[in-house]
Amino acid sequence: MKRLYQGLMVVATAALMACSSMDVNDAEALAENYPADFDAGVYLELHPVLFNLQLLNFVKDENARLKSSMDADAYAALVASDSLAFVADTATVHKFYVSPKYAAFTEAEWAGLWVEKRDTTIKKVTVTKVKQVTLDSLDAEGKKLGSLVVYVDSLILDSAGNATAVLGKLDTAATEVTQIDIDNVTLSINSNGTKRDSVTKDSAVVNVTPPGLDASVTKYVLPYNMYGVPNDLDSLEKIPGDTEAAARQFVAFGKSHGWAYRRCNLAELANPEAGVVVYPATKLYCDDNGVAREILK
Repeated sequence: MKRLYQGLMVVATAALMACSSMDVNDAEALAENYPADFDAGVYLELHPVLFNLQLLNFVKDENARLKSSMDADAYAALVASDSLAFVADTATVHKFYVSPKYAAFTEAEWAGLWVEKRDTTIKKVTVTKVKQVTLDSLDAEGKKLGSLVVYVDSLILDSAGNATAVLGKLDTAATEVTQIDIDNVTLSINSNGTKRDSVTKDSAVVNVTPPGLDASVTKYVLPYNMYGVPNDLDSLEKIPGDTEAAARQFVAFGKSHGWAYRRCNLAELANPEAGVVVYPATKLYCDDNGVAREILK
């Protein structure tokens, strides 16, 4: 369900915030839209994303309030140090990561963070090979005395990548490979007489991801960090769910989008699954351990 919640996060946020701004008369006008057995507390339990939004907004507001009371540089320094301390507490990060109330990842996904990952990608690599060189013989003054063409098998390079010898054939029909040393005093490579072949081929590249916390922690867990608060989890656990806002969200959004509003009873466990609900929904739905089922009249 977490992935579904993430997909609806933006819309649900807007709906929840709109619901929170309704006055008493609005709420009374909407009362007739609730099923007779509607319980906002149960609805909130079935859709942790609503409580999750409340908590994220609370943290955002607290951090904004702190920012407005501090010097900009001091606040930036606090954010940096507090974020490092927050992530360093892996036991608390773990709770935020797997709790349905917060990031809602699975224990298996958490365990996967601590295993080295390897994946192989295929990239196109262009390899350039020297196929022919012209060697110039030089006199004591560095003037060219003559030239020799060598059809290259391989080059011997020094640590700087300069050729110190060429192994090749002196004729295209030759079978014997000759090694010719290049000292760049009496014999040097004529760059104008060098020919190369370029070949593009597939090359396997192994990507290694070391064990440890990844970007999902920054994206889904750090938003619960209240700067300057020593124990964020304890503080957030004390915040009660806003059932009134959740109830209004059901009328403004959840009902028309087929969100289950209560748990299924035994007789309803065989009812048809909701599947993809066409907006606006014309039926009501119950929850069967994460599966929405039609409530038959």
